Amino acid sequence: MNLTTLIALYGVFLSTIAIGWKIYNNFQDRPKIRVIAKFGFMTGDNSKKTSLFIKAINKGRRHVTLSSVGIRLNNKQNLINIKTISLPHELNEGKSHSEWFELKELKDKNCLFAWYRDETGKLYKSKSIRKKIDNYFNSKKNKNTN
Repeated sequence: MNLTTLIALYGVFLSTIAIGWKIYNNFQDRPKIRVIAKFGFMTGDNSKKTSLFIKAINKGRRHVTLSSVGIRLNNKQNLINIKTISLPHELNEGKSHSEWFELKELKDKNCLFAWYRDETGKLYKSKSIRKKIDNYFNSKKNKNTN
């Protein structure tokens, strides 16, 4: 092997590392939205209303503008939008945003997951909420029958 071949191989090696590093940085340098759905209580008027809170957390390095939030039912075309005045909302890195949905509105509906949509149309989904909601209404039914 002569010197020219070694220099060429060294250049190929460095270029491959540089391209890999650039791809890695581009992958890291974007919003990463995690959606979480949990039960909670809304208090007021001396009554407690059980609600489903939907929270979006941006774990990425870029901000994203959230435009809508809702729940997807079993029919893939059927999305329930939550009417809110706090959206659109710019979600910066390391920040979160929450909305809520009254559980009584979800009775007898086959809910799959909660979601947020950003201004570009990308949908961010939570884990399945079907069992959570079914268990909640089954426990309410059992309490009422006892």
